[in-house]
Amino acid sequence: MKTRTFLILLAVFFGFALWLGRISSVTERWPERVDVTFAISMTILAAGGLIAAVSLFALLQRGLGGQSLDQTLPLILALLGGLLLYQVNWGVALALGMIGTAAVVTQHWKGPKGPPNG
Repeated sequence: MKTRTFLILLAVFFGFALWLGRISSVTERWPERVDVTFAISMTILAAGGLIAAVSLFALLQRGLGGQSLDQTLPLILALLGGLLLYQVNWGVALALGMIGTAAVVTQHWKGPKGPPNG
């Protein structure tokens, strides 16, 4: 349900940005692809900012609650992914890749926890 609401909000924002791009270019008419590109970029910026802000507040709440890094790792990945959507930066992409790789490696080395032999 939350994903559907988020997608509906993104579609409404895309339509609003497309409309805004068209009315702002009344005096000087741009090609239609410029309006669509503007709407897509504004929608991606809004989605990235929203994802980053929500994950930041949830991360802050979990951090104040004293939860471990394993429980906050998905929120860190969501925060970095939202920041990467908001502003493409090699440092954020590198951090996202390193944290994701570290999570996979630590899960692989831990292995399945089963009953002890003996």
